[in-house]
Amino acid sequence: MIMTNFKVSLKDILFILNDQLDYGSLCALPRYKGLNAKALDMTVNEAAVFAKKIVDPLQAIGESQGVTLKNGNVSCADEFIDAFRRYADNGWIAAARDPEYGGQGFPHMMRIVVNDLMYGACQSFNMAPSLTHGAAHLIETFASGELKKKFVPQCYNGNWTGTMCLTEADAGSNLAGIRTTAFPDGDQFKIKGTKTFISWGDHDLAENIIHLVLARIDGAPAGVKGISLLIVPKIRVHDDGTLGSGNDVRCISIEKKLGLHASPTCTLEFGSKDNCIGYLCGKKNMGLAHMFQMMNSARINTGVSGMSIASTAYLNALAYTKNRSQGKDICGRTKEDVPIINHPDIRRMLLWMKASVDGMRSMIYTGAFWSDLAYELEDGDEKNHYKHLVDFITPIIKAFCSDTGFRVCETAIQCLGGYGYCKDFPLEQYLRDVKIMSLYEGTNGIQSIDLMGRKMTIAGGAPFRAFTQEIVTFCQKNKTHPALGKNIKSLENAFNEVFRTVLEINELKKTDPVHWGANTYPALLCFGELIMVWRLLDMAIISQRLSDQTRTNNFYIGKILQATWYTDITLPHTITKIRSCLRKGREIAEMPEGAF
Repeated sequence: MIMTNFKVSLKDILFILNDQLDYGSLCALPRYKGLNAKALDMTVNEAAVFAKKIVDPLQAIGESQGVTLKNGNVSCADEFIDAFRRYADNGWIAAARDPEYGGQGFPHMMRIVVNDLMYGACQSFNMAPSLTHGAAHLIETFASGELKKKFVPQCYNGNWTGTMCLTEADAGSNLAGIRTTAFPDGDQFKIKGTKTFISWGDHDLAENIIHLVLARIDGAPAGVKGISLLIVPKIRVHDDGTLGSGNDVRCISIEKKLGLHASPTCTLEFGSKDNCIGYLCGKKNMGLAHMFQMMNSARINTGVSGMSIASTAYLNALAYTKNRSQGKDICGRTKEDVPIINHPDIRRMLLWMKASVDGMRSMIYTGAFWSDLAYELEDGDEKNHYKHLVDFITPIIKAFCSDTGFRVCETAIQCLGGYGYCKDFPLEQYLRDVKIMSLYEGTNGIQSIDLMGRKMTIAGGAPFRAFTQEIVTFCQKNKTHPALGKNIKSLENAFNEVFRTVLEINELKKTDPVHWGANTYPALLCFGELIMVWRLLDMAIISQRLSDQTRTNNFYIGKILQATWYTDITLPHTITKIRSCLRKGREIAEMPEGAF
């Protein structure tokens, strides 16, 4: 019998979606005419059932069977093939895409909610449909009408899958060093090069794989300004949409990794026989700008993965602590051994995990809600405001939630003691699987440089101003709250300290770039903590109101207590951390290499 361990609290999810965000209000936008909150809730519930019934069993199957490479082709477990077909047939790949190409037409944020459930059930598996969605959406956005018709519907219906092919052996974070070349050949290109670390780069889930490849057209300028985006199918596609012969794309190796053993991470060789063709997607030499649509989506989904794996890890730890009896009650209320959830240190860890998961989920869903407004509002100041908010929060979601997700999994293991370290329980696999999230799509250090560099300064600092407006408005509105006002004033004070300090830190970019670069990551963490406190306190205010209406309700009490506790134990560290970024010591810059 296959072991299943995925746990999720739909009540927590729907509280954020309905009570905190009122995501049904999106249905007033013209694109979602005909939808309502009830239809959105039904979709969330259906996704949860699918995740538990179909995707959850794949976590154990994939870990035990992994993937195999033979004669340049990767094979997956049969159960993965069947699950992928069901996933596609149920419409989950294109739930948030336009019906014109086979989408379901749901709000953009529904893709995030679906991924929350599917990643938590089996991260290895859900990467395949998620990448397929991203690749097809990229083609839908930038390619010619002919290429859209040829490739997009087949990806959205799951007949084909998609990948993003950026990294090369000597061009990881620095994509300016890309050597893969596209040689003009009529209205197409001959592709030659090798790409590494390509997730789901080869497999047998579908009959074709559509690679989105960054390459330099022969003769193009050096650096990132000479990079183009090309559509390169594994199997050639005739004009009538039928499949032809192989396209000289070959998997030459798969990585042996710490986790995600069922997700094939491939090295792909394009054009070893000089017979690999590709099609330009978008404009020449604009490949990196085009690819950023998929990359930013992938960065957000990396944060989703960190949060969703943390969520099921926390809930598994919670269930264990309720059932495991060990040790006496510290207050002597009984002579018998008590469930370990009664021990204060266990309760401390559980409360931190609960608040972390709820805060991260609210942070991510809020960003997803903003993205719908940024996409679908009419042009104007309000639309621009939400665009700036999405720009600002994207690196924070990616970095903060991936790192915190790992810490939650680590803490969940601690709650189980020695059993948490053993394969009898799912937590050690969650820990191994989630670690990659801080490395994917630009390491978290790179995200912090993006936040403190570009995102603080683009459009005259508009993203930072938009974020400031949200925090200031919340604090001004709620700091006299009879029950939570003290905590909200603490948030206001901490934000003011961070606001002043980051402006000083950014002055160092001009005068002392090493000192600036060494402190971008601590600054990102401070922003992440501020957002966590903000979202938790917002949920607490709502819960206070609902609790007053329903008298006693443990669900609402939990929301209130997690917010007050997390605020009080987090913000003092936030203030100390941001202040430390301006200390005068320059050890990081002055440390001799030989002294490390």
